[in-house]
Amino acid sequence: MSDNIILPNGLTLPTTGKKSGNTFLPWTGVKSPFPHKNYIEIIDSTANIKKSNSIALNALNNGASSLMIHIKNHKDIPTILKKIRLDICPIHFVGNVDQKLISASIRSLPDSQNPSEWHGSMRLNSLKKTITKGDWDLGSLKKRISKLDLNTPKNVRTIYSYTHSNTVNNSVDHVAFTISSLIIQLDTLGWENTDKCIVFIKSHRNYLETIAMTQAIRILWNSILKKKNRDNSSLWICGETSSNIEKDPPEQLIARGIEAQSLWLGGCDEIIIHPVEVSAKAKQWARDQFLILAYETGLNKEKDILKGSYLLDEWSEKIILAAKLKISECTKNHSTIENIENKNW
Repeated sequence: MSDNIILPNGLTLPTTGKKSGNTFLPWTGVKSPFPHKNYIEIIDSTANIKKSNSIALNALNNGASSLMIHIKNHKDIPTILKKIRLDICPIHFVGNVDQKLISASIRSLPDSQNPSEWHGSMRLNSLKKTITKGDWDLGSLKKRISKLDLNTPKNVRTIYSYTHSNTVNNSVDHVAFTISSLIIQLDTLGWENTDKCIVFIKSHRNYLETIAMTQAIRILWNSILKKKNRDNSSLWICGETSSNIEKDPPEQLIARGIEAQSLWLGGCDEIIIHPVEVSAKAKQWARDQFLILAYETGLNKEKDILKGSYLLDEWSEKIILAAKLKISECTKNHSTIENIENKNW
């Protein structure tokens, strides 16, 4: 009988624990930006601005604690965020809106909303386009970057790695993509910007692989930060469940609850649980699933609750070792973000 199991991605793991007498060295992952976890509600404000505010307020009053807002005009922000305190609720913006205009709109909010304490993220398409254009030449890239206003609020993340861009559903590739993307951006922008990094990941079908993958990202990024003397930096990780609308909502409800738990245990700071159908009731089911994780399972009482699991620790280590080879290949060849997004890993 074999003492090892071969995983679908080719990694080999032991089926038994470590032998008695082996010294266990707990893993060290890069720290989170805050001690608690948030549930992200996705708000598409592009259709109805005024309705978006009532939807957001309803969500925040019924289990959500963070917002991801799709916008098409910075002028809509005061209406969308009316009565929402920015020192309590993280706000993430997605869209083709200039970051300077978003920041200006936030600053224009009433003092009662604490705009100076805004924390969250912005996906800067202008920054991404600047980094992906042309050949890899740090000199010319830095000249183009210097023309962008990167003076965002201290708690707002603008350097992001979005694993949805990588179509391969493999934990090693996702970790390699995540880390390579951050390295390429920081090599250009400067490693003093490490506290501007945020990562968006999706859960895997395998419960334990999601946990190991998320751990691997934190562990590997922490080792890189130490080499760059930036080990006091934090990494913000947002995880989300599958998003397909299925024919059997009850079955999918259970599956997404399990996915969300794996993201929680892996160490995600924020979690998106996609509704199983298009309805207000399904949205509330998703929020309730998070509230159960947060307040009825006891998970919020422990940090790194699975630290010390030989199986998961070795799984994370295997992912890290395999990902390092791919990261080295990308960074030594001076790939662009566009290249690694289109890369056949």
